Amino acid sequence: MLGRMMFALLGVPMMFSAILNVTDVFPYGQMNLIYNGNVIEITDEEKADIQSEFINYLENSHEMPAFGVIFPELYNQMIKDGYYLNFKFDCHFEINGLPFDELTIKINENDQGFNIYRGVDGVFQGRCFYINTENTSTNLYNVIKSIVEKGNLNVDESDNGSLESDQINDNINQNESDNETETLN
Repeated sequence: MLGRMMFALLGVPMMFSAILNVTDVFPYGQMNLIYNGNVIEITDEEKADIQSEFINYLENSHEMPAFGVIFPELYNQMIKDGYYLNFKFDCHFEINGLPFDELTIKINENDQGFNIYRGVDGVFQGRCFYINTENTSTNLYNVIKSIVEKGNLNVDESDNGSLESDQINDNINQNESDNETETLN
């Protein structure tokens, strides 16, 4: 019995991740909207709107060889400017030899692809995934922008309007002394 439970808890997620593309795991993560370094509280309806547009954006997308590399200090600076979607998972996944338990993407207005920054235990570093899309991010960007602009800056009060209590920014304090700030694209 214990063996079956261990397989269900550990074996299934690993087998599951071995047959998936990185875009297949997004629905299994807890989604957060980040704007200029703040986690934005969103309603279930707004989350559904974002998810719907995100699915449309990913339609017919495919993974490409990734040349992007992220370093903790660069990630911590980058996340402070713009719109981001962050996905946290209850377990570790590995796709194409790249482990993660958290994924973050930046949403720009007219992109037809994006880097996916991988986090492992709160640290974002290493090679990125790159997704090429047939659609532009314009509709997704506009949905996110309208949510932020209509005054839903209801940042979680327990976070005091910052990511410091969130795992995303736990890296900032851990890696302030890291001097590597280059990205390869």
